[in-house]
Parts: sequence; structure tokens; C-alpha cells
Amino acid sequence: MATVGVIEWSATIENLSRAQIVYTLDNAGSGVLNKGGNAPVDLTKPNYRTLLLGLKPSSTYTFHVEATAADGSACKSDDATLTTGTLSGAPTITRTASKPTAQAVGFVISSGGVSHSGGSGINQAFIVDADGVVVWTASAPSQSSRARLDYEGNNMWMMALNVGNATGEMRYVSMDGATKQNNVSGLSKSHHDFTVRKGGIVATMAWAGSGMDPESDLIERSPDGKVTTVFRIGASLYKGGPGLMSGSANGYHCNSILYHESDDTYTIGDRNPSCFVKVSRAGKPLWQLGGDCSGAPAAQCVSGSWSINHGHQILDNGNFLFFNNGDYRSTTPSSVLEYTLSTSGTMQANLVKSYASSSKSRSDSLGDVQRLPNGNTLVVFSNDGLIEEVDSSWNVVQTLKASSFGYADWRETLYGPPPR
Repeated sequence: MATVGVIEWSATIENLSRAQIVYTLDNAGSGVLNKGGNAPVDLTKPNYRTLLLGLKPSSTYTFHVEATAADGSACKSDDATLTTGTLSGAPTITRTASKPTAQAVGFVISSGGVSHSGGSGINQAFIVDADGVVVWTASAPSQSSRARLDYEGNNMWMMALNVGNATGEMRYVSMDGATKQNNVSGLSKSHHDFTVRKGGIVATMAWAGSGMDPESDLIERSPDGKVTTVFRIGASLYKGGPGLMSGSANGYHCNSILYHESDDTYTIGDRNPSCFVKVSRAGKPLWQLGGDCSGAPAAQCVSGSWSINHGHQILDNGNFLFFNNGDYRSTTPSSVLEYTLSTSGTMQANLVKSYASSSKSRSDSLGDVQRLPNGNTLVVFSNDGLIEEVDSSWNVVQTLKASSFGYADWRETLYGPPPR
């Protein structure tokens, strides 16, 4: 990978307890936001092999190693330099920064997604830095809906949308590009979205039957290749709804998923009934937001008034944030909805914010949203190929444009566990 630095080193002090490599972009202008970073060192790796990630193409970086022994003694290496290469085939991303000083400095991971007509977007998974520069890219399946780093940040996983239940594929590539696998066994029925767990585990939704809008299985894949069915996503969790492509009045079309380590649960969204459910890993529905609450399997349920949902997030304060597509092929702009959510006692949900872009953008499929550490919000109008970062007052601070996007993840650093 032309923009990944590979550093191997040794130390004269013994019994190292921790180490990092500090790297800085040479001759970075005052307006440059991504000026380098700190790479944690895995001391179990031969020669302490460490990757420097998020480097701009065709650029020179100065770096040094900082190491600390168990007794507290520390050392710092002399400075060294490396120069990155070009990224051939990298997608064209256009950034417009209206208030760069208000940005959350980090990286956006996305993929090509699909256009409004359903055509395949860029067949790439890619990482864009805070300056709008593509700093990493790899070939992705056609109509790639999600690209996401595994929990430890070692591999980039990506998947095909597979909305038609016929052409599913998940693949991965190591961040240095040295290891890759297409058509990962056991995941050919996967569709729409996946999430990650500790230990390199990938969890996704897989169609459980043939045809359009059957139920799905939540499956988990371990690094050794073992694929386990955890529970069925369907009538045992929530009522289905009208299917766009199947014509069924009670179809299932789950399309977004997140794992929550704190209580070992999953949240899952479905566009047909326009609802989200929280489910224990044992398969017990805990609550439902949106959809039909009459006879809902979950103990707690609050109905909603929106139409069609995709990407979502549970915030640290308990609020629930999600992308509301709106009726298919309508002219109404898509929006971000934020609800307060109380599940103690009688479940309550109250709308506190609805945001639509001033450009009246919409996305009939996909679409994502993420609250950032500084209070900003990243909004992805996938089919329109528009990503907006808005501040806490919902004013746009930057936009990214491409032909289309899949879902997207914002990360402050390309090392360690995911932010959601």
C-alpha cells in the first residue's frame, strides 16, 4: 500500500512495556489538518513491526520511536524520514470546507454505494482525511454498501449491498495490502451492513431464504473461518412491513446493525416496517422503536411516524440518532432524526431534532449518520454522493462529494477499536 509506512526497529533497553511511533508531515501548511499522528506498537510483533496509517500520498514524513521499559526508563530514537507513493485508481473526492477550524479532525471510511438509479458507484473502499485527501484505497465488491475496519484495526472489511439476494460478497484486505481474501466463505448471503466485535469477529445479516425480503440470520465469523448463526432476524423480533421490491405486505428488509459491547446486544434497523430493535445476543428482543407495536415481541415498544430508515447510532446520553430516507422516490428531502429514549419503566421516545440539508438532498437507499466527539454530526446522503459535517448548531462546516457513497464511519484515529 503506497500510503502505508512499514517500520521495523529494535531497542537497547530490555523488558519494554509500551512504545509508539510519532510521525509528522514535513512542510505542512498552516491550513493542513492531518499533519501526522501516533502509531501504537504491538510489542509481540517480530521486529516490533508497526504500520503508519493516514499518510497522504506523495508526501514526506519525519518519524521517531518512543519506548518505555517496565522499570520506567525510556528512550527516543533519532529522527528518520519516509516518502509515500501515489494511490493509483483512487476515487475522486471533492471537499468544500466552509469552516475548517470547526471540523472534527479525523478520517472518514466509506465505499462506493449505489446511485439513485441503483447503479454501482465507485468499486472501492477508501479513507478520506480531514483535508479531503484519499489516504487509503482498495478494490471493493460492486455496489459496496459498507467498508469498516475490524475491531483491532488490522483489516478493512467490505461488502456488497446484495439487495436482490443473489450476489452477496464480503472481502477483506490488511491495512498494508499484503493479505487479502475475496468471497469469504460462509458470507455469500450477507447483505447491507455489518458490525465488528473484539477478537477480529465480524457480525452481519444474511438472507435466510430465497427471493425478495425473507427473514435474515444474524451470523458471526471468527478469524479462524468459523461462521455461527446467533439468532433469526424476523417475526420473533418484530413485525415486518410492505416490501418495495417483493410486493409483500409483511416482508423483512433489515439494513443496519451495530454491536454494543457494554451490554452484549445488537441494534438492528429494518426499512420495511420503518423500525429499530435492540436484541440481546441470546436473541431476546428488548425494545422496539418505530413500526407496529400491536403485539410486538419486545417487552417495550414506541411507534414512530417516519418512513424508511437506515444508518443509526445510540449516543452516550442515551439518545437515538438515525437516517430517515423518506418515502421512496418522493421529492421530500431525507433527514436526520434524533430522539430522546427512555427504557426504564414505560418506554418513551421524544423527537428533539430533525435536520435536512439546505440542498434538499435525499437518498432512497442507504444513508448514515454519526455524532462525533466534538459534538459535530456526520450525515451521509449516500445516493446523492454527499457527506455533510455539521456543528452542534447544525451549520455545515465541510462537505465531501463523489458520484455516490455507501455507509460511512468517522474515526479520530485509524488505530484501535471503532467509535461505534
